[in-house]
Amino acid sequence: MPENGIRNRFSQSPFQLQMHDNHGLISTGSGFFYESEARDLFLVTNWHNLSGRHFITKKMLSKNLRCPQFIKAKLCSSEVGGRVLPKDSFTTVAQRFEIYDKGQPLWFEHPTIGSLCDVVALPVKRPITCPPNMHVASNRISKTRIPVKPGCAVFVVGFPRSISVGFGLPLWKSGFIASEPHYDVTIGGEIAEVGGMTGGHVLPAFFIDSLTREGMSGSPVFASFTGNWDTADPYKEIDPDDPGFWESKTIALGEHQLEFVGCYSGKVGASEEGAALGLCWRDDVISEICSTRKIGADPHL
Repeated sequence: MPENGIRNRFSQSPFQLQMHDNHGLISTGSGFFYESEARDLFLVTNWHNLSGRHFITKKMLSKNLRCPQFIKAKLCSSEVGGRVLPKDSFTTVAQRFEIYDKGQPLWFEHPTIGSLCDVVALPVKRPITCPPNMHVASNRISKTRIPVKPGCAVFVVGFPRSISVGFGLPLWKSGFIASEPHYDVTIGGEIAEVGGMTGGHVLPAFFIDSLTREGMSGSPVFASFTGNWDTADPYKEIDPDDPGFWESKTIALGEHQLEFVGCYSGKVGASEEGAALGLCWRDDVISEICSTRKIGADPHL
């Protein structure tokens, strides 16, 4: 860990997004790279960032009714305007990515619920000027698994209200997992006599209790755990009296680790916003989007 430099490798994951139309900047958000099992690279962010619409109501988010026609990602680069920076130097440079081809979206969306899932994956090529140790795919930063449970601390790493530090590094906003992560949430549901809530939209995400701000939509979410667990099976009860316990290479004792758990989205229903809840779309949801490669529907039809 360098004293005079980036002290946490997870800060090197996200990047700021700028949503544009032909008249200029509309809004900002956050995004990150994600690598599929096939080793394809995707830019992951929220559907509402690229469409300019609320993912449930489909209402326009811009007060001026403007919709993004392309985006710019502020990626680390060893070049600025074609000028190569001194050796080992870099800064962030806004680089354009197309999101439409002749009116057809280029992003992939969820194969069954489509735009009701506020996550999209845009297939991209990593710019050759981007240093390999920066913007590492969020799902590849660490291979260590941790117990991800209600009450666990989480960090939403992104750009609240377009704020960055240094040469363009993100901010860490803390929170807690507010629902059982394995179970889907219901947005806009009502109280039921039997079971959970009825009606509304059932979404493959879990709730986060966090005071986030606009500009963080599309941020990677990292869960945090400190304690004792089996990294090969984080949810197995560990027993020091088990044979081979002390020789095991998978037992973590008194350690602190982070694990990528999904993509943040703060644009939820009125009830959830009033309860200070945001959504974390699970890692398996992103994986499914990248593997099925279903082209997104035109959000303006």
